[in-house]
Amino acid sequence: MNNRRVVLAVLLAGVALTAIVVWFLVRPNGGGAAPSADRPVPAVTAPALAPAGEGQRVFRIDPSRSAARYQAFEEFLDATVGSPVGETAAIAGDILIEPDNPENSRFGTIVVNVESLVSDSAMRDSRLRKEYLESTAYPEVEMRFGRLLEPPEFFEPGREYGLRLEGELTVKGVTAPTVWDVTFEFDEALLRGSARTGILMSTYGVGPISIAGLLKTRDDVSLWVDLVAFDLAAGSDADVPADRHLTSMSVDGVDGPSFAEEILPTLGAACASCHQPGEVGAGVWSLATAADAAEYADALALVTRLGYMPPWKPGGATPKLLHERTLTVEQRASLQQWAAAGGPLDVAPDTPVPSSRTDAVEVRADLVLGMSEPYEGTGELSDDYRCFLLDPGFEEDTFITGFSLQPGERRVVHHSLVYLAGADAREDAESAAARDERYGWECFGGPGIPGVGGVIASWVPGQSATTQPEGAGFLVPAGSFFVFQLHYNYAEQVLADRTSLVLQTEPADGDLLALQSAPLIAPVEIPCIDPAVGPLCERRQAIRARRETEGLRASLMPNLLLRLCGRTAAEFAEQEGPTVTSWCDVPMRYDGKIVEVGGHMHTMGSSFSLTLNPDTSDEQVLFEIPQWDFNWQGRYQYETPVRVAEGDVVRISCTWNKGAGEDRRYTIWGEGTRDEMCLSALTVLPDDPASVPSRRSGLALGFRRLLDRLDGR
Repeated sequence: MNNRRVVLAVLLAGVALTAIVVWFLVRPNGGGAAPSADRPVPAVTAPALAPAGEGQRVFRIDPSRSAARYQAFEEFLDATVGSPVGETAAIAGDILIEPDNPENSRFGTIVVNVESLVSDSAMRDSRLRKEYLESTAYPEVEMRFGRLLEPPEFFEPGREYGLRLEGELTVKGVTAPTVWDVTFEFDEALLRGSARTGILMSTYGVGPISIAGLLKTRDDVSLWVDLVAFDLAAGSDADVPADRHLTSMSVDGVDGPSFAEEILPTLGAACASCHQPGEVGAGVWSLATAADAAEYADALALVTRLGYMPPWKPGGATPKLLHERTLTVEQRASLQQWAAAGGPLDVAPDTPVPSSRTDAVEVRADLVLGMSEPYEGTGELSDDYRCFLLDPGFEEDTFITGFSLQPGERRVVHHSLVYLAGADAREDAESAAARDERYGWECFGGPGIPGVGGVIASWVPGQSATTQPEGAGFLVPAGSFFVFQLHYNYAEQVLADRTSLVLQTEPADGDLLALQSAPLIAPVEIPCIDPAVGPLCERRQAIRARRETEGLRASLMPNLLLRLCGRTAAEFAEQEGPTVTSWCDVPMRYDGKIVEVGGHMHTMGSSFSLTLNPDTSDEQVLFEIPQWDFNWQGRYQYETPVRVAEGDVVRISCTWNKGAGEDRRYTIWGEGTRDEMCLSALTVLPDDPASVPSRRSGLALGFRRLLDRLDGR
């Protein structure tokens, strides 16, 4: 009897695996979405807008040059194996622009026919339409938009704008709020733009999708619209020779733009620094020559259209940042048209694609701190977060005014953070290194030791050196050291690395001003979607487990954070839906200018933001990451520092996806891979150094002192 059960189980597994293999392999070559010849694109109608005042212009979406798309994330045995994209040109809607008064501008209802969605797999399309979208009964989805967030004083033709737009999305009769990141520009006849948001399938009852429990999708999915709209007053046949169509579905047979004049400069400025041989991105796509670019033209068009590349996570409401790695609407459109034309070359195939970034910064190599020995991961972790103790040996107080990173093995170094640690934390760092059998110590969420200060430096591939504002720097007290966190990515190969940190320094006996770190921290309370599923979804069980595994100090953190921020656990339990949001308001303690920002969460993170003086007429977004990605973290410098005054309030806000599926549990604050965080630190240049409190307390530091006392430190 047992043998029969084993045979039956094997047969069932074989059937399931065969179905999954067919799901993945029934795809045309090239991997990009293509319209199906036997599924004509249906005509779609949407409510019309009409100008109601002088100067208002109505643009109507041209479906022949527009597309609505989704991107899902497929996993096989818990490993991400694909990110399919589906699209349709069955889209309609109007956009009203009032250039002299942007607050009166609005998007009308945009309607998309989902029965016509196609991807690179006919099998996937059929199953998605029939079983999950139920498109026969619900053939259309609607995007309704409300107010623009932080509109400018006026809209100027020919200029690209990046805005956020509140709205609602209706799928299968279910309506839920959304916030869209919108970019657009317009001229005498056309408006070109895109709108993007992230949703959870479970919100609308369309997923997550699972086949035999082996192949499944993540709950989150990206939605976006690339559009070209024509001015109703000018008509749809306006003569615009320079138009770059934003969807490959409408440009078949059209010659692509010049590779030499348009594509090569874009690739050199935005892609080459990471994807040339020997760099961290070369394992995914090596961009040494024009022939390499032509070979991967479709993939290149896809990742830039998605906004996945170049990697740049800050949202459009963030004040202008230095060293932005973004593409303009025109650059993205040129790449789409070039790829749709087949990736033609007007240069020799062996023409090099050199990096041509123009924002490179140089620093003096006053001090070079290297790892004492090479580090090589075991390969068990595809993403290995490792910390190392770097000792500058400063016998006197010293300023750091600039830095750069010299990766030893660029093919595996993904990013780096440098934490400043006081002399009193040295013993803990040395103990952490001694407990680990290999060089350094594992540090997924942060340094992993108490008493470590904020981040004073960060690096990602493609980044040049960084300097601090003239006349200022980070003050490193004598006896201090650095905790050097490196993120190694071993997706392609495991290689030994010995990275160095280059520092530009100044003695502390001059007129330099010390940059201050203003810590921000918020509670982490993430209930299960369904709290009744079991004991792991009980908050008290999560606290008890933390105390048993990590001690009293760690178990007290959640309640202390709630108290410090004036929150209660009940507030989080009452938040309905698949996500939960936490925030904390922190007052500024002196006048100054914010020169640098950043944020930190873990893998459940959905979005992150910092807001100055929230809920007032002076409210201003300081920093936001609308779609959080744990693998892309860093510090960002403002092009123009943001002024703050004593008493101003900064709100830190984090949104997470609640635990679902096999990962259902109540999640609280912690540094482990199954824990979460919500923290930041503003780098502030004070107006008057004497106004800065001599004893650094602040929210996070006061909290740390309290916990240290509990540990008897």
